[in-house]
Amino acid sequence: MSAERLLAESAADLITWQERLLSPLIDHRLQLLCSVVVGALLGLLGGFVVLRRMSLIGDAIAHAVLPGVVIAFLLVSTGVTGLFVGALAAGVVTAVAISLVTRFSRAKEDAAIGIVFTAMFAVGVILISRLPAGTHFDLKCFLFGDPLAITETDWHSILLIAPVVVGTILLLFHPLKLLSFDPVLARTMGFNTSLLHYVLMILLSATIVAALRSVGVIMAVAMLVTPAATAYQLTNRLWLLLTVSTALGGLSAAVGMFLAFQFNNPPGPMMVLVATVVFLLAMALAPERGFLAVALRRRRIRRHILEEDVLKMLARFEEAPQRAGASLAAALTPADPRAIGRAVEDLARDGLVTRGDPEPTLTSVGRARAQEMLRAHRLWETYLAQEGAAERHLHDEAERLEHAHELAEELDRTLGRPAADPQGKTIPRPEG
Repeated sequence: MSAERLLAESAADLITWQERLLSPLIDHRLQLLCSVVVGALLGLLGGFVVLRRMSLIGDAIAHAVLPGVVIAFLLVSTGVTGLFVGALAAGVVTAVAISLVTRFSRAKEDAAIGIVFTAMFAVGVILISRLPAGTHFDLKCFLFGDPLAITETDWHSILLIAPVVVGTILLLFHPLKLLSFDPVLARTMGFNTSLLHYVLMILLSATIVAALRSVGVIMAVAMLVTPAATAYQLTNRLWLLLTVSTALGGLSAAVGMFLAFQFNNPPGPMMVLVATVVFLLAMALAPERGFLAVALRRRRIRRHILEEDVLKMLARFEEAPQRAGASLAAALTPADPRAIGRAVEDLARDGLVTRGDPEPTLTSVGRARAQEMLRAHRLWETYLAQEGAAERHLHDEAERLEHAHELAEELDRTLGRPAADPQGKTIPRPEG
């Protein structure tokens, strides 16, 4: 009986814990769903924004919709359609104004963006100050969002915006892809790049309007850029970048909302923090571009270069019998003696050298590899000398270039297959 009671109490505790954990999300499922959809839309558009280096324009449009929202608020009060049209118009005006300032003044695009969006935002703040007495316009909600204030009307507007954004991206995927990577080629192929740019700006403005309640304009910029920047760390393929960015945008919104309820924090900033943490993880752990991958790749390259230097130095010892008693560590200064020891062990394991006392010796396979290195080094010295490089610089420059020994044959052919380098040393010929 006691065991049954204990089991029942454990089950009750588990149910209570699950309810406490999930009930806020269930109670606010509409707000959660809206935030996830908006986050996904921002992630989708953010892929093009990041690829086209338009993050500042996204920031500008996010801030510049304020006067459009205020004017619409004055005309139609809180009607969602009116606010949407006003914000959309302000976004388009901002994009056009940035283009005009860039075209007809000496200001570069980044300066034009700063001029236009600050002016538009200033106009919005002035309009707010001129609202009739007793009128409530929550600027804080506009800037930072309030997902818990989302209503079914907001959800209906998001349901209208989402298919339009996704459908337009699918319909114009090929021209938008060309616009993102090669605008000149896009124009050459007959696409109206200006029209495509403004279509993207309209979609961006519409999505930012949808994001006002969820995360506000400031957080919308972060949700626009951060998931896309994360995806850019992970892949080189556009369709995969857009897919990952969309998924990360929605996931960041969901996890951010969950954590906001658990720790009693504002949902909008928590969504952005989640997206930022994911970006930092990708920046550190991405398979190709992450800090860890780059560090490991550089370490492998350094070890490979040192192994080739060891082979080349052993070949030089064989060429000059008077250097036979020389020390590898001394000859390869300033390389770390421990690193040289590890390189010798790796070469011995690969069958390229035989451990000896005091220094290793080349095997037949290792000697062939070492001759390739000597050949590349002396060909580069010969080439640099012909190009007029100072004699005192020949050796050091050739030391850096010799590891691209796959170019040796082309270099040899270009130089007319010389027999000796500028110092008169024989250039080894390739076997076979």
